[in-house]
Order: sequence, then C-alpha cells, then structure tokens
Amino acid sequence: MISKNGRINATSWLPAFASRFTILQFELIPEIVPYSTNRAFFLLCVLLCIRVDLFAQDANDSSKVSITQKALEKGMDFITRSNRDTVLVEKAEEKFLPYAGMIIRNIEVETIGFEFSIYGRQKPIVQKVGRIANNLHTNTREKTIRQHLFIKPNRRLNPYKLGDNERFLRDQPFILESRIIVTPVDGTDSVDLTVITRDIFSIGGSVGGSIPTAPLFKVYDANVDGRAQGFELDILYDLDRSPKTGVGMAYSKSSLIGSLADFMVYYTQLNSGVSQGEEIEYSTGIMLERPLVSPYSKMAGGASWSQNWSRNVRSKPDSSFLDYKYNIMDVWTGYNFGSEKTFKDRRREFLAVRLYDGDFVNQPEQEEVMDERRYHDSKGILAEFSLYQQDFFKTQYVYGFGRTEDIPFGYNLSTTVGYINTISISRPYAGVNFNYKGASKSGSFYELTLNAASYFRSGNWEDGVLQAGGTFYTQAFSIGKYKIRNSASAFYTKLFDRVTNDWLTIQGNTIPGLRVEEVDATKRYSLGFESSLFTPWSLVGFRVAPFTSFYWAKLKCPSCENQYQNFTGISLGMRVRNENLIFGTMEIKGTYIPTDDEGKSKFAFSFRKNLRFRKSDIYVSAPDLINYN
Repeated sequence: MISKNGRINATSWLPAFASRFTILQFELIPEIVPYSTNRAFFLLCVLLCIRVDLFAQDANDSSKVSITQKALEKGMDFITRSNRDTVLVEKAEEKFLPYAGMIIRNIEVETIGFEFSIYGRQKPIVQKVGRIANNLHTNTREKTIRQHLFIKPNRRLNPYKLGDNERFLRDQPFILESRIIVTPVDGTDSVDLTVITRDIFSIGGSVGGSIPTAPLFKVYDANVDGRAQGFELDILYDLDRSPKTGVGMAYSKSSLIGSLADFMVYYTQLNSGVSQGEEIEYSTGIMLERPLVSPYSKMAGGASWSQNWSRNVRSKPDSSFLDYKYNIMDVWTGYNFGSEKTFKDRRREFLAVRLYDGDFVNQPEQEEVMDERRYHDSKGILAEFSLYQQDFFKTQYVYGFGRTEDIPFGYNLSTTVGYINTISISRPYAGVNFNYKGASKSGSFYELTLNAASYFRSGNWEDGVLQAGGTFYTQAFSIGKYKIRNSASAFYTKLFDRVTNDWLTIQGNTIPGLRVEEVDATKRYSLGFESSLFTPWSLVGFRVAPFTSFYWAKLKCPSCENQYQNFTGISLGMRVRNENLIFGTMEIKGTYIPTDDEGKSKFAFSFRKNLRFRKSDIYVSAPDLINYN
C-alpha cells in the first residue's frame, strides 16, 4: 500500500480497491438502483468516474516523476564529469541566483548508488566492485538527509543559504557529493527543490601500528543503517604491553534529532583521547557540538567532558612512571547577530563565551615535570567578539581527485578577553586575531593570518605571542588529462616575556618526521612548498597523485651556544583515493632530513588518511588561546 519512502504504490492498492468496489456493486447498487438498465448505466458512470480520477492521478504522479527525473538527470550531470574535463571554479550561490526570492514549494530527496561514478563510465571490474558495495551498503535514508537540511518549504529561496546547505551535506563523512537542483513551477512564483546526494561506502577498516610486534586493527562504519550513526572499534595487540591487548571504541551521531549538532561518546585504552601528558593514557568522554552552519543561523555552541588517567602498560619503574589523573570540562555558546539580514548581506557579528576547567585529581610526583603547565590545573573564562564575512567557491583537485571541494573567501576579525588560571597563576588575557581568505576567478586562492595575544599581571605584560603567515594555492593547471596544483606557505612566530608558555618547537606539522622540543626557542620561521600531479591513472577504482615537497625552519634560542638552528626536509610521496571508500585521500610520504636535532641525517616515513580541505564549514569557533605549536 505505502512504499518505504512514504509514496503510494499504485500496483499494490489497485487490486484491493477493485475487490472493495465489487462488494459495493453487488451489495449496495441493488438498493440504490432497482432496475437493471438504470443499474447498468449507473455502474458504467461510476466506472468512468473512477477511470477519469485514476487517469488524472496517474497524470499528476507521472508529471511529478518527470520533474524529479529531470532534476535527477541534471544533478547527475553536475556530480559527474563524464561530459567535460575542465576544473570547476564556481561560486556556491551562482546557480541559485536566478531564483532568488521565489517560494520553495516541495523538497524532494534522491540518493545515487555506487554504480554512478563522478568520473563517468568506469571499467567493468570497477563497476562490479560498485555493485558488490551497493549490496553491502545501506544508502543514507531520506529522513537522515532531511535532518541535515536547514532550508524549509514555504520559505523564500535564499541562494546563499542553498549553497551553505549543499556544502554542509558535502562535509558529512558519509557523503561524497551533493547537489540541490531548482525546478521552476510553470505559471507561478514557486520552485521545487531536489536534493541529490551520492554516498560513500561507509564501512572501513585498517591495519596499522608496528607490524608484526604491535599491530593495530580498526573497524568502523560512519553511517550505520543509513542513519548518520558512526561506530568504531580499535584493537591493539602489543607484545611489549601489559596487558598485551588494548581497545578503543566510539559512537557518534550527526545532526542529533535534526538539531544539526554532532554527538560522540568514547572510551579508549590506546592514548587516543585528550592525552595531555607523556604517558599512555586511558580516557572516556562525551561531547556535543553544534557548529554555526550558516550565517543565517542564530546559535552555535558545544559541551564536552572527559576523564583521563595514565596507565603503566610499559612496566616502567615507579620512579620514572608519571602517575596522574585529570578531568576536563569545556562548555561554550555563541549568538550570531544579523542572521535575519537580507540574503545579499553576509556581514555578521558573533559573540561567544567559553568556560573550561582542567582539574588534576592526581599530579605526578617527579620534580622534573612539576613546572610543566600540562600537569597542573588549568581553568578560565573567555569571551570573544567576531566580525566576519565569508563566502565560498567550488573547485576540484586540492586534496580530492575530482570531488567538489569548497574553498572559503572573506575575513574574520576577532577580539578575545578572559581570565585564566595556570600553574596557580591567575591573570587577565587579551588577544586579537585577523584572518583573510582570498580567491580569484582563475581558481587560485590564499589565506593570511595575523594573531597577537598576551597576559597581564602586576602592571606587566607576560607570555606574549605574535604570529603571522599565509598560504597560497595556484590554480589547477591542465596538461592533457593531467592536473597540476602548487602551493607555498610561510609563517613567523615570536614569544615575549615568557613565564608559563611552552617554548617554540618543531613538530611533524612543520617538517614531517622531525621533532625539536629540547630547545628554549623564542622565535621560529618556517617555509613550505609543494607540487602535486593529479593523474588519470586508476587501479580498481584507486586514483593516484604523486607529489614533492620542500620544508625549511629556523629556531632562535638566545640561551643556546648556537642561537640560530636551521632544519630542512625534502619529501616525495603519493596520494591515493577511491571515491567509493570512506578512507578519503590517503597519503604515503618519505622525507629526507639532512640534519636533525642531534646533527644526524635520517629518513622518515609517514602515512595519513582522510585528507580533506576542512576549512569549508567553519565561520566561527569557540573562543580559544592562540595555538602556536
């Protein structure tokens, strides 16, 4: 009678209706029409009326199906690149502008299976793998997609808000692509919307750790039963560990009850929680986060709590094992002023307040770590006022291999004030953050940042930080079927009047495979260059992009014999992606470091997964201290 998607199924209800009409014919008609001729005429009229009604309904259903089918075909053309090989460069709202101000009548939802590729027609073996994946996978349910929509029927169409919602869907970990198609309703000022999504195969697993002595097995599903629920189970078997087996598990739900808030609860024995200290930590926690998904949203905020404790799984002597336990509570909320402005005005003001409390239940007893801030209580209150304006354009070939990637452009100027207690020192805090993102019509884009902050105590400024830098991405150049995109970055950081702040370091995000932490550095310079080649090569659906990188960093340590220390790194690597899998873009990289912190040369290898350009969904965030390491 009724299909799973809520639509009436004519093939199931017609036989039932026919049997009921037969009962009507033989039981009721003799009472209403006594003569056989009139009875036959009456029966004919009823049948004709029913036939006309069914025909009209079929025509309406056929018209509706036709509109949806045309929208689906149009969405498929946008999602796939079978008819073109140019790099997409388009503003998020561009296709919706002609319909601005029209009334949204209906919103339909359609999902696309793995048999449709964003690269057009695939090889038979890849199509077969896609069909097998379809049988194992449950597509995201219509109700789940609707829980991620903040556009509503019977409202005027806002082109920018449609672009925001299309991007919000793409940013979900279980969705590869999304498009919203607008279909005008003839003779009216109304439109119908068709939301089209293309899923990722949400079930995944990996083997990592140190093989064969300490393998780490991961199994997860980011979209259990198509309901935007995630579950992950990690199992580590380590011969040098006591106990030898450690586990971690997590459950998550995206847009809980349609609130657009993400929920997570987790437990881990694998040092994969908050993990502030040096030891292996067990942890359990819960969090709820509601981002500002659009400048037309009013509220954002979040709350989290975790308990964390060190465990002596390496059987260290009591004299060297750091025994500690701490709890962290963090709550923030913010209000977006101007959410009711006209759709063309994207300038907004945002006011947020944050409370956090890091409470050490047990502190380590070793004197050598007693002056490190990470082993002390840390609590405070922060308030932040932001003035921002941000838009997006859609492009490809940044970290993805043809999937749509959303690049922001605009500015954010924020002022942060607060009162912080660290290592039993209570002080006011003030900071200024400026971020500007630019983009050109050719497809190149860049980001500039300037941050400054300091504490104030006894009439003096303390623990000051100044940070400036930027990143530039060239457009993706096409050479036949190949694409090349280059990038460059430069950053400068300086500490002033240090009291409790950590010294500047070099970690893997500065030069892969290099850690320089035993230097009392107050200045740091860094440069990075990268060139990526996106190829049409494909092996069972896996596409390949080799790249090369160069890194340079300098530390200034006034108290060191050699005040200036220079470090470089040269990397060769490869990024691999299968559009059907949740792994995202995987990266294998080898880096040669001519001189490390001990004056020796070395090679370092790294593996990362799920690389994405993740600045697309952030307008504002929780108030925070400057993160400079």
